[in-house]
Amino acid sequence: MRFLIFFCALLLLQISAYCRFRQKPGPEEVVRRWQDYIDRNKFDSARIYSTELARSYIDFLDAITQGDTTEITQTTLYELGCDIRGDSAICHFLIEGEMGEKIPDTLILYKIKGRWLVHHVEGFTVIPVDTLQPGDEDILFPGDSSDVEFE
Repeated sequence: MRFLIFFCALLLLQISAYCRFRQKPGPEEVVRRWQDYIDRNKFDSARIYSTELARSYIDFLDAITQGDTTEITQTTLYELGCDIRGDSAICHFLIEGEMGEKIPDTLILYKIKGRWLVHHVEGFTVIPVDTLQPGDEDILFPGDSSDVEFE
């Protein structure tokens, strides 16, 4: 009888550990993993935790590093906290700047098919190359200034 009770308790413990192991990461853990992959230039791994919008940011980073994986940084996230509302989360945290100052940063995550994914990176916007920005219509090109001739 004791053996049966011991066996049942052990089985319940294993089931509990398995369920905890299979649990999908929450927004805080996704932010930490995502940032770690970005720091180590493992952009393909970071894309796994990203929506299409965040993938454009990763594509930008991948293009400027041009496959150079030698430069690895370690970003420490301070005071990471996420405000979860339904299938959205806004995660605020501080990162350390070059001079040691704490800089506030924010990531927006969406829960899609049960998985938290980074959706929006604060301060990053994809601007199409062929699009004028406000005020660009007033830019004078060399052919527009009739007073000066270039030789």
